[in-house]
Amino acid sequence: MAYQFSRGWGRASVVVGAGLFVLALLLASWLGFSNDEEFERFSPAVRILAALVVSLVGLIVGGTMIVAGQLVSVLLDQRDLLARIHQVLTARADASGEAIGRH
Repeated sequence: MAYQFSRGWGRASVVVGAGLFVLALLLASWLGFSNDEEFERFSPAVRILAALVVSLVGLIVGGTMIVAGQLVSVLLDQRDLLARIHQVLTARADASGEAIGRH
């Protein structure tokens, strides 16, 4: 199995993206619903707006990383499948005594 670095990179991208998404949701819930004295000076509308912005940024950045990692995995799987198909077709052509593309 080749391309181990790329496969690892794709998996890591999915994991980091999911982690960022969860972290952004936790941070947004803390910003929106915290009763700390530091946040009492801000109106509830501002705190909820900040929570929405943080969660949206987490969704955009985390979602992009997840999709990019999954696309890398899909492309590598497609490459492996194509290599297997090529091997089977080459073996069949060699077994029948014909070379593909030769007259």
